[in-house]
Amino acid sequence: MGYTGINMENVKSRNQSSILKLLNDAGPMSRKDIAAQLGLTPASVTTLCAELMAEGMLYEVGEIQESNRVGRRKVLLDIQYQYRYVLSICIETPVTCLSICDLHGEHCTTRQLHTDPDAAPAVFLKEIADMGKVLMWEAGIRRDQLLGAGVSVPGPVDRAAGVSLHAYRIWDQPVRVAEVLAEHLECPVILENNVKAFAQAELLYGMGKKHSNLVFLKWGPGVGSAIITDGHIYQGKCAKNAEIGHVRVDKDGAPCHCGRRGCLETRVAAHPLVKRLQAVCSPEATPLLWQAVDGELSRITVHTLPRLAELDDPGMWQALDDEIEALANVTGAILTMLAPDRLVVYGNMFRVPHFFEHFRAACKRYDPAYNEEYVVLSELASQIDHIGPLAIVASELFYQV
Repeated sequence: MGYTGINMENVKSRNQSSILKLLNDAGPMSRKDIAAQLGLTPASVTTLCAELMAEGMLYEVGEIQESNRVGRRKVLLDIQYQYRYVLSICIETPVTCLSICDLHGEHCTTRQLHTDPDAAPAVFLKEIADMGKVLMWEAGIRRDQLLGAGVSVPGPVDRAAGVSLHAYRIWDQPVRVAEVLAEHLECPVILENNVKAFAQAELLYGMGKKHSNLVFLKWGPGVGSAIITDGHIYQGKCAKNAEIGHVRVDKDGAPCHCGRRGCLETRVAAHPLVKRLQAVCSPEATPLLWQAVDGELSRITVHTLPRLAELDDPGMWQALDDEIEALANVTGAILTMLAPDRLVVYGNMFRVPHFFEHFRAACKRYDPAYNEEYVVLSELASQIDHIGPLAIVASELFYQV
């Protein structure tokens, strides 16, 4: 086979993408420093940056004095994060969250819809699209200012086809999410699993800037996980992720919605935890818990769990810690095998009072190395409703020029 030469347009695109990613990770830099960091000539960087500036993707921040050269100033460049906006759609139970934000996750406008698993998928997706249009109108975002829409859902996803294969607790059958939404929204739509989308956000905006090997654990209401190795998200066969929630911990355990028995989720998901507390609640075993609910077990719910977790009731915490220990043991085994740089955790269950502290203590009992510096809460946790869908769109449609 003969030599076909180098596609210079592809080389230019890769170099421009490298410039954008460098500025995203390192912040404003001069053309000279960009050239030094990327191993490119100053002349080529000047040309590449000029094209990005002409497109409105970069802008000049200002000048700074070079420390080692009197009178010489550097002109700093940075990303124009308001270049385009993204419609982020996070489909979860019990609510679906829609947000419009810039490419850095700021200037965010948000609305919520009740997630109706009984509605026909096409009907519910049409409702989402209509709400997205209203949100764009309220935020003053025109269609030509929209880079695209990102959608995250639980369960396995065929990202290339834009199909949700099985959105746990929402859809039992495959749903062509991207195709339906693209028809209504008239823009590119990218679909991804919710945990993988958040992992992409960590790569782009969070701890992935500093560490290239990470494990993510999402707890609430179910349990999900993702693995980053050498700066890339691990993708298993058949569009499956690293499903920590479906590791079997009890061969004779309760049936799981995935079709197996005894999965970790059947013990530590929000609803099983509530059932466990209802089972142990009594005046003798858990007096403070019993008093807090006036002896009515039906008052122990997913919604009241955060308030009840404030109680200093030894019997209650013994029951909770048994399940937290189960989660920590499975997590510890994965950390032992993969040896990532950090374990990054997030999700509503980690917001429940004392749950994160008890979980981290259990991890430390598994291995003293899994301490406060190793097991960390994500700094992006407060942006969970939009940061993942934003990241998948920005990564594919902005940073890959």
